Amino acid sequence: MNKKLSISKNLVGKSITEKNLKYVDAYLYEKLSIYTPIGGCCEYAVTPNHTHPSYMFFLPYDSETTLLVNNKKMQTETNTLFALSPEIEHSEIQNYLPPKYSAIFVDKAYFEKEFTLYGEELPFFDGVTVSLEENRLYQLVNEFKFEADNAFGAKEKMLETLSSMITHQIIRLLLNIQSQMPNMSDNIAIAEAIKYLNTHFEEDISVETLAKLSQLSKSHFGRLFSDSMGISPMEYLKNIRLQHAKKLLLKEYKSITQIAMACGFNSPAYFTKLFKEQYGVTPKEFALQHK
Repeated sequence: MNKKLSISKNLVGKSITEKNLKYVDAYLYEKLSIYTPIGGCCEYAVTPNHTHPSYMFFLPYDSETTLLVNNKKMQTETNTLFALSPEIEHSEIQNYLPPKYSAIFVDKAYFEKEFTLYGEELPFFDGVTVSLEENRLYQLVNEFKFEADNAFGAKEKMLETLSSMITHQIIRLLLNIQSQMPNMSDNIAIAEAIKYLNTHFEEDISVETLAKLSQLSKSHFGRLFSDSMGISPMEYLKNIRLQHAKKLLLKEYKSITQIAMACGFNSPAYFTKLFKEQYGVTPKEFALQHK
């Protein structure tokens, strides 16, 4: 068994298979992993009355996903966090729309150890929902995805740190502890922009679009984003699109033109050029290498 599947079995469930994750982007670390459907549902998530050995925190990007928890329907909402303790029977109800969410799985022993640091009795989460208004969890989740999806130096150290930060951010949300400094509107604007980029990457997006969404001037937004993320908004968008294109090349049989369009590139030739600059091979060569 490969290491990636082993992590998923430990956090999500012993019976999960690679086939279950065909339409899922998995960002993996032993203590905490994040799963995001792309283009289709997670086959494991829609399995009736399944359970997880770890804590699951559901971060919806729209209001179209319905969960069945102990035979009770629960509708998810944007800007909320949905919490489930281990071994609770539940399932995702399939929808005609591709699901848009991230599911955060935190190792049971690790989560409970960190929770005890707050001196509170561990509650039972059976679909508890808390508000995410003006919270930086979205930004931390996207930083985790970025680190997990690349082979940077000190990658494991960064994932360890981000696992801790995400876990404590969730715990403080659940305990209603104020965990961010006042006057954080700039950071909130960047977190909202990152969330938008990750859920609308296939659309025609400009810096003007993001600045308007953040209610900032174009120049101020661009400077703020670059200072916060280390790259420009358009460079960040390009990376997201290329990462999704790479996964589509691995998962589905589609033409290069279809994949380019699905990931927001208007020109297959331009897509091929950027892909080769980023990964050293053309999309066609990449697909053939991984057959």
